[in-house]
Amino acid sequence: MILPNFKTSLIASMVTVLCACNSEIDDLADKNAGLADNHDHIGITSTGRLAISHADTANVSIFDTDNDTLLEMFNTANIVSGLYASPNNRFAVLIQRADNYVEFIDGGLYQEDHDDHLHDYEQLPSFSGFTLTNDKPTHFDISEQQAALFFDGNIDAGIPASFAILTDTSIEDGEILAAHSFNNAMHGTAQIRGESVITTYRSEDITSVLPNYVEQLHIHGDHFHQEQRFAVDCPALHGSAQNHQHIAFGCSDGVLVITEKGGVFNAAKVANLNSFAEGTRIGTIKASEHSELFLGIAQSKLFYTIDPASAEMTQLAWQQNTENTVLASALDRITGEFYVLESDGFLSVLHAEDDWQVSARFKVLENPAGNYALAASAADDTLYISDANNQTVLSIDTHEQTTKTILNLDFIPNQITWLGIAAESKHEH
Repeated sequence: MILPNFKTSLIASMVTVLCACNSEIDDLADKNAGLADNHDHIGITSTGRLAISHADTANVSIFDTDNDTLLEMFNTANIVSGLYASPNNRFAVLIQRADNYVEFIDGGLYQEDHDDHLHDYEQLPSFSGFTLTNDKPTHFDISEQQAALFFDGNIDAGIPASFAILTDTSIEDGEILAAHSFNNAMHGTAQIRGESVITTYRSEDITSVLPNYVEQLHIHGDHFHQEQRFAVDCPALHGSAQNHQHIAFGCSDGVLVITEKGGVFNAAKVANLNSFAEGTRIGTIKASEHSELFLGIAQSKLFYTIDPASAEMTQLAWQQNTENTVLASALDRITGEFYVLESDGFLSVLHAEDDWQVSARFKVLENPAGNYALAASAADDTLYISDANNQTVLSIDTHEQTTKTILNLDFIPNQITWLGIAAESKHEH
């Protein structure tokens, strides 16, 4: 269920609607006038667009993957620290954590529901006038058509954490659907479950910025009510994900699993294995609707499945060479494929529906060095890799297991995300 649209004083303090002032798009209207009128056509065939943030300058560039060309380079307010796609892949979400700022770029490819049909649109990318300003925006967690953007607040300045609920439509309209402010700052997260949000809580006696409990909030008109704080604690909480029935949070002593059944939420702890070395903990969690198991990650390359039904954690022997390090990874939210790029230049594909086992492994890079980032297409079986050292972008056909360089950049890339219209065939994958 979509959360209702409302405004609060918190929302007013977080949102600033600006006129487009970016010199790169002053003539956008003239450029769009030269495009074909695609509104007369229901469907558009496109492999999508790539948003790529610049590593050392306040810029984001948008590329067309149909012909591998630059569409626009935008000047952002600050250097982008986090780059995400909105729930329906229309907007690039530009997190500028150190500067307490979030901007949005409309990628220009999107779909609208016209009751009796879905209508595709194709326009040039443009800067949205919608911005968010609150302390330390960090985690951006998507649940179906919605996303929760978590602001950590500032523990030293006494500024509390908060979160905002967004959809592609609300971003287009320059609005937040809902927002909530906590009593104190924390490096937290929020997972949307229908009319509830399962989120984090930090006790006042905890000096760390990491939360130590999880609670359920419920939407009530123009505000949230706390439904419950789960009794099972989650010390040094970091990382969260959800699948069809469960929500998982990484704790220093294991994984806290919240199970939803008949609209009722209950908590249980899956303890760390006895084999964990001192200081080892699950700090990243992946999930998919294709599996009841969660994938927990410790120290970037130690992978574990977490089974809520049996309350068991099992280590995955996924690497052929355990001396390899992980250079980058990305989860395809549609197919449940988890792509992992290793330091030997091989790409491993772990599939959620196969209990996160490796389904394919093939070479994609020769002598890798430097920083890499991955982005999965929702239009086809393509995975994109940005290579900071060589200033290139590679296109990987994950079905045919072939690699080609599609972009030679004149800047050092930092992060990358795919924008566009998801193919129905991808959902049937």
